[in-house]
Amino acid sequence: MASNSTPRTVRSDRLQLPQSRRVRVLILGDRAKSDVPELADRLVSFLEDNPRAAARAKVLGVDLKRSAEPIRQKPDLVVVLGGDGAMLAASRRLGKRRVPVMGINFGTVGFLAAVSRERAANVLEQTLAGKAWVEDRAMMHATVKRDGQVLIDAHILNEVVVARAPGHNLIDCGLLVDRRPVCTYRGDGVIISTPTGSTAYNLAAHGPILSPRLDAWVVTPIAPHMLGMRPLVLPGHRTAHMRVHQRAMFTADGHEECSLRPGDVVRVAPSSRRFQLIVDREQLFYARLRSKLHWGAPPVS
Repeated sequence: MASNSTPRTVRSDRLQLPQSRRVRVLILGDRAKSDVPELADRLVSFLEDNPRAAARAKVLGVDLKRSAEPIRQKPDLVVVLGGDGAMLAASRRLGKRRVPVMGINFGTVGFLAAVSRERAANVLEQTLAGKAWVEDRAMMHATVKRDGQVLIDAHILNEVVVARAPGHNLIDCGLLVDRRPVCTYRGDGVIISTPTGSTAYNLAAHGPILSPRLDAWVVTPIAPHMLGMRPLVLPGHRTAHMRVHQRAMFTADGHEECSLRPGDVVRVAPSSRRFQLIVDREQLFYARLRSKLHWGAPPVS
């Protein structure tokens, strides 16, 4: 049975913030990372002491604790100091609220935390002036069912992973798309990734990089037992089911996890939620690929 969903538009656009009142800004981060508290203090000082910024912004608070608790405040803008893990945590904590998030990179690669520390104040000033770009990122809705009972119900920004359990050599995982059989993967596991997640675990497993503008997913086998098992790109508005035949582990965005038994079913479908990522206009997607993956200089035109 074909999906009744229609393709979703994946956009990059100018960020729209409230104009009739000051913008409520919440700063999140991990104080265990070196220099995070110092930069948090500098950003607060910028927002409170810079006349133009102070006229446009109000600091709701600074939260540098590692927390999974939902965000209770009502920010118009969230600034995250950390790596991509901190950005995924912010996505979970925001829940269904569509709040733009600016990530200041304190990690190593950092495709989600897309703003450098050196550019943090400049990009924040551009954001408050309405000159920043925001990428509207697609998410997935994943459920795990056992005998009709829902074990996991999560909205995912990066990927879901079904992998062999400790002590097991291989797993067999059947894939269906819109209830139609595609194949049975045999190997260490399977990744289903969004375009955002295509530069994470999927990339490490030799899957393709997808532009965030694409409405697509990629299914990538982990250490497949058969040479013909290759990554598969699917339309992002379809529904996929994976059924495991051995004990396995389910993980979503490196956080939500549970043990799987033979016969358990993982369902992956489009999410109604979106993640609004603020990006530096001087470091858009292809520039970040060149920088992070050391692809060298662009060709001379």
